[in-house]
Amino acid sequence: MIIEFSVQNFRSIKDMQTLSMVAAPLKSKNPELDKDNVIQVSDKLSLLKSAAIYGANGTGKSNFINAVMQMLLIVQKSMENEQLLQLTYQPFMMDNESTDLPTFFQIQFIINKKKYRYGFEYNKERIVSEWLFGMAEKNEVYYFTRDLEEIKINENQFKEGKGLADKTSPTNLFLNVTNAFNGEISKQLKKYFNHDLFVDFKKRKTKRNLTISWLEKPYFKEQIIKLLNFADLNVNDIQVDTQSKGEDLIFFKRNIINDSGKIIGSKLMSIDHHESDGTRNFFNHIGIVYYALVSGFTLVLDEFEASLHPILAKKIVEMFHSPKLNKKGAQLIFATHDTNLLDANLLRRDQIFFTEKNKKNETELYSLYDFKGVRNDASYEKDYIKGKYGAIPFVGDFETLFEEAV
Repeated sequence: MIIEFSVQNFRSIKDMQTLSMVAAPLKSKNPELDKDNVIQVSDKLSLLKSAAIYGANGTGKSNFINAVMQMLLIVQKSMENEQLLQLTYQPFMMDNESTDLPTFFQIQFIINKKKYRYGFEYNKERIVSEWLFGMAEKNEVYYFTRDLEEIKINENQFKEGKGLADKTSPTNLFLNVTNAFNGEISKQLKKYFNHDLFVDFKKRKTKRNLTISWLEKPYFKEQIIKLLNFADLNVNDIQVDTQSKGEDLIFFKRNIINDSGKIIGSKLMSIDHHESDGTRNFFNHIGIVYYALVSGFTLVLDEFEASLHPILAKKIVEMFHSPKLNKKGAQLIFATHDTNLLDANLLRRDQIFFTEKNKKNETELYSLYDFKGVRNDASYEKDYIKGKYGAIPFVGDFETLFEEAV
């Protein structure tokens, strides 16, 4: 589970910006949200099950999602690709100083009920710094810290790092080296970054194939059908034709009902020829959503509402909030334009974030909870559209563009 993620000097993000999944001490209009939308980690810590990021095009909400993906890419691939840092270094470009400064990534998270804080800084040439902190009894202590070539190791907490500092190249992470030597803590952290924190597939075919893979076993197929029907799609069965040329053909089996409400038969409906774009996209997403729910990992999505009917997008968010469907603390973080989700009966104020660019073209991230005086029964959607929270495009008078021509 993510506690918070921070990024600095990456694309349109200059100064440190942090997305916190820590639940704020608030009371919602609907009291069920204060129970269902949070994960009670301990007496002192509750985490949000979901967070929505809103903002006009070009304000940097996708850059925040990309920052998570970039951090994962460097953790996963820097050991095997010495050119990766040079290829991925994308500092803030709208001033004269940032292009000489490193990019900063840091994430605080929980594995097996234990909190960790891991991060690094890098430029196009090397890892500039790296650190790992964890809990020892009640306090946070360092496991290792790195400053250029100098790596300090707390052997009481991170004995697996002993003797490995000189095996770490400037372009590789020390975490990768200790994992390569089968360090117990490192293996847990690498598993988290490889499997438990998941940024959405960009390719529709890849997402669909994951959904199809769940259908190969009867139990998982049954669960997928239940999730589809949670979204009121009325599916009795799913059949996959793998013998067709090219992409697999998917069919929903639905009942045929007469005017009296009696089932008189059934029919196979091709999702590519008979279903809406929203239903197809929902099917493509449902495999990774199911994977998150049964595994308890964090799913990060960009352009969440693309081709999804607003009701189906809402259903996915509700799945993560449902105590029955989400029993392992899965989290959903998504960037979206869908204002239908700005609903006080769906999201708490601390689950709603906005991105906006200041006068220096720097992305700033802030929460609805940061606004004072917002009532629990306020219409978040209407107030957002009116510009009360910012993060909407400024549209000028188009007629003035044509005055000279007229």
